[in-house]
Amino acid sequence: MPNELMRRELSGRLEVRSEAERIVSARLLSWDEVARTPQGPERILRGAFADIDPASVSLEAIGAHGAEPGVRLAGRAIAITERDDGPYAELRVSRTVAGDELLELARDGVYRGVSIVFAPVDGANTTTPDGVIERSRIDLRRVGIVERGAYTGAEVLAVRSATVPNETPNPVPDPEPTPVPNPEPDPTPSARAGILARTADNGASLDALRDEMLGRMLALEARPNASASGPLARFATFGAFADAVYTNPDDAPLLARALADQLSSESPGVIPPAWVNDVAGILAFPRPAVTALGGARGLGDSGMEIDWPYLDPALSLDTIVAKQAAEKTQIASVKVKILKGSQPIDTYAGGSDVSYQLIRRSRPAYREAYLRILAVAYARVTEAAFEAQLLAVAGSSLVLTATSTADQVRAFLFAASSIVNDNTGSPATVDLVSPTEFARLGGLANLWPAAYGTQNVAGTAQASTLAINISGLPIVRAPFLTGNTHIVTNGEAAAWYEDGPFPISAEDVAKLGQNVAIWGMGTGVTTAPKGIVKSTLT
Repeated sequence: MPNELMRRELSGRLEVRSEAERIVSARLLSWDEVARTPQGPERILRGAFADIDPASVSLEAIGAHGAEPGVRLAGRAIAITERDDGPYAELRVSRTVAGDELLELARDGVYRGVSIVFAPVDGANTTTPDGVIERSRIDLRRVGIVERGAYTGAEVLAVRSATVPNETPNPVPDPEPTPVPNPEPDPTPSARAGILARTADNGASLDALRDEMLGRMLALEARPNASASGPLARFATFGAFADAVYTNPDDAPLLARALADQLSSESPGVIPPAWVNDVAGILAFPRPAVTALGGARGLGDSGMEIDWPYLDPALSLDTIVAKQAAEKTQIASVKVKILKGSQPIDTYAGGSDVSYQLIRRSRPAYREAYLRILAVAYARVTEAAFEAQLLAVAGSSLVLTATSTADQVRAFLFAASSIVNDNTGSPATVDLVSPTEFARLGGLANLWPAAYGTQNVAGTAQASTLAINISGLPIVRAPFLTGNTHIVTNGEAAAWYEDGPFPISAEDVAKLGQNVAIWGMGTGVTTAPKGIVKSTLT
């Protein structure tokens, strides 16, 4: 049901940022984490919270048993943002009984998780081959606080609280100081050794030892000959001391006097590595020559070759119609041949057998990354084949010097476009050039970025977009051409025909794996070779 509301109880990061402002900060979940839900394994993707209006999201105070009848509204969201580790919400708690209880339970660490209620969005839910429901967008309705939840990737953040300002305008006088009894004398070294020995013999926890040490420190600070404003004298218990240290960084050095240092380097068993979930090095490849000439066209439904009719290029159109010499005399009659062009269809494919262990235990998902790599490789090999075919069948050529100026290139392109027009009926639409020539053209004098004005110049070149335009013709970088090659043409002279690419997979049960591959069929079709003009360098 697309409009069904779904509740997810998540172990999000939770923090009471300020009791004075009554703001609770919560991380709602961790990206790429898979939760076990009644609908099955589920992952909410980055971007799912991007368009949510915070004002439409309510804050819930969950009852003692987390049942729906015990849910009470306690505020609303004021900000929802997406960060590198997950979506975060800033929630303002209302001054109600439910809101006061929520703040107190969150501050005491009773509430350690986050609950979200959302409706799925049509068209934004997909299921991966391993059965995980992925949601790219959700309609978030409510955020609540719970003890624990389905998403377990984030721990509770410590609760910080500021003192609530007094509602009364008149200041409240300070209470009378409580007399401090005479403390025990400072223990001697042997007495201190006895304390440690007793602690070890009784199997007491390290917390008990710390409490005793802090008690003696408090007693020393409160001696009659000590300053009445000693930094530890105002703390009656260890808990009060720890709370004050957390909220006031100035008291942190006092804690160092009582507690042992705990370093992440000494506890590697609880410090997992941080992995970035995007695989670096998989670059997009748009097939520039294929795209510039109209994109891939369909191959048809059958056959392993593609055929097309074309007019015999040896025929001169100027001879097939002529003026009649006189009435009843023979009119012009020339044999007109319509020939057949043919090109075999090639198949391109690649794949491998991926183990189930690698598919199920990898994160980021190996199978997804592998299919992306195969798609990029397919695009590269078909682009290379098309560029090589254009260069091989080009039926016209013009001379261009390897050190030509912008004005000379402009003259070359104008002449080449005229040849293309003569042979296809339309001017050229693109100039495909090698990477070497593309870099040279981009640095030519008299080619300026459009932002600086282009009056009386041969064309434009802009590094921020890698766009070059000379004499109104786009210069496209063809990565597999070499030297200082130019190919000037249009989609009437040549195009790439293709069926695919198709990702395929088959289970390899005997080896506990899955055969994963990509394949497709394609070929370049050059219907007017003379409408393809290449440069002849001197």
